[in-house]
Amino acid sequence: MTNSIQAQATHTKATTLPASPKTQAGSHKPDIAQKSATAANAVVALASTAKPVLLQLQINQLVLSEKNVRKENASKADDEQLYASILAHDILQNLIVEPMNAQGLYPVLGGGRRLRQLIKAVKNNKLKPKTLVPVKLLTAEDVANYATELSMTENFTRAKMHPVDEFHAFADMVNKGASIADVAARFGVTAKFVQQRMKLSMVAPVVLDAYKAGNVSLDVVMIFTIASVEKQVEVWELAGDRRYNENQFRNMLKDAAVNADHYLAQFVGQEEYEKAGGVVTSDLFSDEVYLDDKALLESLAIAKLELEGAKLVMQGWKWADYKLVSEYDELAGFGRLTLKEGEYDPAEMALAGCLLVLKSYGEPVSIYMGLVHKDDKKALAQLQASVQSDPLNVGDVKKIEEKDTSGYSAALNDDLRAQRLIIAKHALMSAPSVALDTLHFSVCVSAFTDSRYGSRPLHISVNDTTCHPKTGSLTDNKAVQLIEGVKASLNLAWVGLPTVAERFNAFCALDVKEKEKQVAYATASMFEASIDNSHQAVEAVISTLDVKWSNYWRPTAETFFKRVSLSCLIDMAQPVMGEQWALQAAALKKKDLANQVDSLVNGERKGLDDAQKAYFDALMPAGF
Repeated sequence: MTNSIQAQATHTKATTLPASPKTQAGSHKPDIAQKSATAANAVVALASTAKPVLLQLQINQLVLSEKNVRKENASKADDEQLYASILAHDILQNLIVEPMNAQGLYPVLGGGRRLRQLIKAVKNNKLKPKTLVPVKLLTAEDVANYATELSMTENFTRAKMHPVDEFHAFADMVNKGASIADVAARFGVTAKFVQQRMKLSMVAPVVLDAYKAGNVSLDVVMIFTIASVEKQVEVWELAGDRRYNENQFRNMLKDAAVNADHYLAQFVGQEEYEKAGGVVTSDLFSDEVYLDDKALLESLAIAKLELEGAKLVMQGWKWADYKLVSEYDELAGFGRLTLKEGEYDPAEMALAGCLLVLKSYGEPVSIYMGLVHKDDKKALAQLQASVQSDPLNVGDVKKIEEKDTSGYSAALNDDLRAQRLIIAKHALMSAPSVALDTLHFSVCVSAFTDSRYGSRPLHISVNDTTCHPKTGSLTDNKAVQLIEGVKASLNLAWVGLPTVAERFNAFCALDVKEKEKQVAYATASMFEASIDNSHQAVEAVISTLDVKWSNYWRPTAETFFKRVSLSCLIDMAQPVMGEQWALQAAALKKKDLANQVDSLVNGERKGLDDAQKAYFDALMPAGF
C-alpha cells in the first residue's frame, strides 16, 4: 500500500516523495509537473545509494526488463481483472526496477503485468504518461547478483486466497452498499461472476467447511446453490458419509421440483405455471431452470387433461380418466371395444371410456378410446347378446355363429387379437412401402368418403392402438423387442429440438429412406386390431405382408390351450397325431389334454417325426 511504501522509504533515509495520486484520468493536482521534476531529481541523487530505495516514478520512465522471468503472457481475463483493479484501486504493490539505462529509462524487473496495464491505461486516456507509481529501485549489485531470483520470487511466492474467502469478500462488498455492476467493473469481471460468488457465499457453512477441508469438490458446492440453506443442511445430513455425485445431490436438493425441460413442465407451460403462482428458480452455474412446485404443476396438468376428457364424454363416452406417467401395461385389465367399419357403436360407447396419458416423448398426450372397466363388462356382454338375438342383424348373427364354432370365448378372442396386432404392427413397420400405401389410403378415405361408412385400416387420429391380453402378457411376444429395436434404430434427433419450426425443418432434411422408416413406424403404431377376419380393411393389409405369426409368439397352456374346448384341442392335433391319439385324448380331462398339446407345441416333443414337428411349429389359433 502507498503508506507502507512511504514508511519504508523513510527507513532507508531516502527522500520521501508524495503519495501516488488517484490514477483515474483527470484526478491529478495542478502541481503534477512540479512533483515529477522533484521525483526525477531525487532519483539522480539515489542512483549511487548502496541499498535499494522506495520512490515513485512516472509511467513514461518505465520499460520492461529483459531479465523478467515471466515470458508467457497471462490470460486475457486475468489481464482485464488487473486492469480494472488498477483503475479502481491504484497500484497496490510497488514495482521492482533496475537502475536507469542508457536511454534514461528504468527497466521493470518485477511487475511486468502491472506495467503493461498501466501503459494500456495511458493509451486509453485513463491515466497520464507522467502519472507516478511506487517502485523499489535496486542497486546495480543486486541486479547483477539476484535479478533472476528476485523476478522469480515476485512471480512464484504467492499464496492465492481460498475460494471461500473470495466468495465472502465479494458478498461483503455488495452487502455494504456497492452495486453488483460497480464491483464487477472494479475487478474486471462480469456481473454474473459477482452474482455467482455471492450465491456461493450463501451455501450452508457445513458444506463450505467440507469444501475447505477438501472433502467435496467445487462442483458439489455449486450444486448446493440451487436450494435453500435449510434444504442444503437437510440433504447434507441425509447424505452422511456416503459419497454422492453431482446428479444425486441435484436430485435430492430438488426432489420437489421439475426441470423446465421435463415433459410435465412442457405440457403445462412455464407461463401458465407462473400465472398460477408457481416459483421458478435457475442455476447460476448451468442452464438448468426449475419449476419448484411439482404438486402445483401436476394439478395444472390434471386440469388440462380433465378439460380434454370432458370433451370426450360429451361425444358419448361414459367416462374419461388420465395418467400423468406412462406405463408399459397401462391398459392392462381393460376390455376393448371393437371398431365396426372404423367407427364405435354409440350404445357400446355409453359403457366404455377413454384414458388420456401424458407421454415423455412424441405427442404430449396419448388417448386410448373404447376401454371397458371390469364392472361394465357384464353390461356390455348383455348389450352385445341382445344385438345378436335381433333377427334384423342377420349378418352379425352369422359372424357370431362362425366364431362360436371355433370354441373360443369372447375374452380369448380379445387376447388373441392383442397378440396378433403386435405382430402385425412389426410386420407393417418392416414394410415401408405397404405402410405408406396404408397411411395414404386411410387419409384418402377420410378425405373423399363419408367417414361414417369409409372403412380405414388405421386409427387415423395417430394414437397408439396397442391392446393388452388379460391372461399372460405381450412380453413373451418377440414382436415387442423387435419393435423397440426398430425405434432405437431411428434418427429421432429432430424430436428433441426446442421449436416446432426446427423440428419440422430437421424432419424434412432426413433422407428419403429414413423418413420412410419413421412414417412406417408411426403408421404401424396406429394399426387397428383384428382377429378371425373381424376387420376387413385390416385383413386386406395383412394379406399383403405375408406374416409368419409363429415366428413371433407361441400359444401356451395358460394363454390358449386351457381356454378352449376339449374337442377344439383334439381337432388341432389330430391331423398329424392320428385317430388312435384322438380316441385316447377324448378320455382325458381338458386340463391334462391342454398340457399335452402345449408340450407338443412348446416342449421337447420326443417321438415326433419331422413332419409332426413342422406342423406344431406352425400351429396357431384359428383366426390368425
